[in-house]
Amino acid sequence: MEKKGVRGQRSDKKRDVKPTLKLDLKDAIYRLSNITYTPVKDVCPSLCMFVIKDRKTIEHLSQFFKRDLLFDNTMFRGHVTNKTISKRINVPGERVTIRFSQSEYSAIALVAFALDCTVSRATAILLEISMSQARFVNAYIKEFLQHELSESQMREFKEILRYINRNGESHHSWASLLAHVVDEVGSPVNRIKEAISNFIDLNWRE
Repeated sequence: MEKKGVRGQRSDKKRDVKPTLKLDLKDAIYRLSNITYTPVKDVCPSLCMFVIKDRKTIEHLSQFFKRDLLFDNTMFRGHVTNKTISKRINVPGERVTIRFSQSEYSAIALVAFALDCTVSRATAILLEISMSQARFVNAYIKEFLQHELSESQMREFKEILRYINRNGESHHSWASLLAHVVDEVGSPVNRIKEAISNFIDLNWRE
């Protein structure tokens, strides 16, 4: 007989993880949060998933695996004699709160198990990798813009990026151009779509 008053756990329930991050890493993530008008708790899972799905990153981390990890169809063998990854940061840091879906949490938990560290430490490692390599930040920004902008706005923004990189004095990435847009618009806006529209109207339309 089913017991009354006992609620089943929702399959989409979020899991909180509170990693301790280096101060400069935390500041960089908050900057990314600001220019995308997206809460840090939502930015971080996307960054972690970009890294965790990257074969090159898993190959690099495999030197620290104490236990096996299956990635796609490849088994990365762990061994107790492998180098040990740092279990904590050795500089001042602060905690941040991140909310992962069950599937995201499970993926990070597998990496943490292979590295023989906590899920929060594995999360901090993944975030440090994501913010230290421009390709992950740019992938995040590009995916974010594709969700936020219409097709015509996305094409226009791409053309601006191409034009600036072809004729400007310095090279811009998706991330650096978006940061420039947000800084230049300045006035409070509710969504990135509004910021980019204002930027294009002010600078690129007569």
